[in-house]
Amino acid sequence: MTRPRSQCHAVLLWLGLIWALPLTVFGALPAIAITLRGGRCRRVDGAQPAWLIEGPLADWLLERHPVGAVNAMAIGHLIVAQHNAATRRIVRHELEHVRKAARWGLFFPLVYLLASAWAALRGGRAYWDNYFEVAARQAEFG
Repeated sequence: MTRPRSQCHAVLLWLGLIWALPLTVFGALPAIAITLRGGRCRRVDGAQPAWLIEGPLADWLLERHPVGAVNAMAIGHLIVAQHNAATRRIVRHELEHVRKAARWGLFFPLVYLLASAWAALRGGRAYWDNYFEVAARQAEFG
């Protein structure tokens, strides 16, 4: 006897949340600071749920990202976005990263970096040809 799809989906959802929890906890540090400094937090739904955090401090942090200014970034099940950048397309892009974090858990940052190295070793661009970024760009329009 098989379980109804909704029960299986709920189990997978919870497993993804738990598996990515260390990343989400790490992301909670800037998320809390952003909300305490006048930001806001709202839930967004995708294959895995996420919480979108926006605010002046998010804008400031993302403009000074170590690899260069970015519009948004996912950390576990949290998406930190610049105030004017949380478009539907960008949120879908970041939700794909949330989905991958739920799949890879604590290993996601490592496999992301390895995918960048692999892209560069093959003559590609470390960011644009990274498997995870390619998948996220495809999800923008899906």
